[in-house]
Amino acid sequence: MSTLNEYEQRYLAMLDELSGSAEVQVFHEERRPVSEITGDAKTAFEMIADELGIHLDASLRRTYMRFDGLSSYWAIERPGVYLTGEFSIDHIATVMFDDGADELITDETPEAERQIYSELRVCDRHPRGGGGSLAGLRINPGVAKPEVWYYHGTHGVSKLDIGYDEYLDALLVTKGTYGWQYLFVEDPPVQEVEYQSALDDMRDMLQIFPDLFPRHDYAPFVSRLEARR
Repeated sequence: MSTLNEYEQRYLAMLDELSGSAEVQVFHEERRPVSEITGDAKTAFEMIADELGIHLDASLRRTYMRFDGLSSYWAIERPGVYLTGEFSIDHIATVMFDDGADELITDETPEAERQIYSELRVCDRHPRGGGGSLAGLRINPGVAKPEVWYYHGTHGVSKLDIGYDEYLDALLVTKGTYGWQYLFVEDPPVQEVEYQSALDDMRDMLQIFPDLFPRHDYAPFVSRLEARR
């Protein structure tokens, strides 16, 4: 394996945090090798621009990772608490060359959502315990920073108020706890049961994680949760 960049090391350290904790049950983990084909961030972004006409903002290079894939599916069980989560992320080039999330479209899907699904490039899947939930990137013409959208089977798709680099930063802290994206949804489905359940899980996460994984900063997530009440 070639020398890992700083952000790649942070993600492997996050996987080590999960697998190394006696309190975390890791049901599935995948650490695929880095891709040597696409090169560094500058080279990969230039390839995406040349072949797709998508000019990603240079600020996204900070979170560039060359792994062909990283994933984890885990759970923490305490008296009265069952906290679980999942993520499965791919190389940014793989994400950009994705054909869209047309598989989410059904006969009942509103036309506006159909358009969004056809434009989404899936960047984080939850296939094992997430009920098909996922996150995707949407590229608007002339916009260098993709929008991030979160899909849940019950209420459809919602736009997040953070960029892809911030999404990856948050994933390092939340470790994919199911529903963490609701802390960043622009228009949360406040009447939905799964939304209120996700907020309960966020409270549990913010009580448990600082003890298990103390090196992270949880203050921004606490502030987000307080604002959702």
